Amino acid sequence: MSGSVSALWRYPVSSMAGERLSVAPLDPSGVVGDRLWGIVDGSDERIASPGREKHFVEVPRGYARWTAQAGLFISADGTTWAKPDDAGAIENLSSLFGFPAKLKPFVRRGQVGFRPRYEHAPIHLLTTAAMRSLERDSPGSIVDERRFRPNIVVDWPDEQEPIPENGWLGREIRIGDVVLKGSIPCGRCGFITIAQAGLPLDVELLRTVVKRHSRNFGIYCDILVPGEIRPGDTVTLAGT
Repeated sequence: MSGSVSALWRYPVSSMAGERLSVAPLDPSGVVGDRLWGIVDGSDERIASPGREKHFVEVPRGYARWTAQAGLFISADGTTWAKPDDAGAIENLSSLFGFPAKLKPFVRRGQVGFRPRYEHAPIHLLTTAAMRSLERDSPGSIVDERRFRPNIVVDWPDEQEPIPENGWLGREIRIGDVVLKGSIPCGRCGFITIAQAGLPLDVELLRTVVKRHSRNFGIYCDILVPGEIRPGDTVTLAGT
């Protein structure tokens, strides 16, 4: 059995909206440019945690994108972009978020400094089969990949297992010349319930994931062989 890459995502600023990619360059640490920055409340330096604190629930409405040539750009509306040191852009984000926003770059693993809240693995992968299964279990919900913030969405046929990628843990996943290895399930928090652009608040969605899948949905992967992947690339499992 095989599938293909349906979508690729990068999230330059943790918790802010991501950018859909036409090509995803992977190095050993993940998608290049992914989750390099974080948002904090400038009044007390708390790092944004929208899935756990209502104080931060508007953060996913902000936008971020990244290029190798120019680095990070931010936007409060997805149309007007500026660098992260632009005072006007920060003021707009602060107004949108409801607190004095401050962007801070993360340090790499092993370094001392501002660190991400979660460092499970370089890549988060989710299949369309898993999302279709969740739609069947939660018919009143809008099951959209943006709620789950994967780096790689794999178009995969339905199987008896509602989340096929659970069977990929410990296995090599080949995407073109790139080789990943499934590591651990992705545990979910309240982030998947938050309202975003075009997506309403949906507290039932997390309840369904907890009840049906013990809070796990999608998997994390390590990168064995880096490279570039594109939508449409074939996805196979080693030994199949």
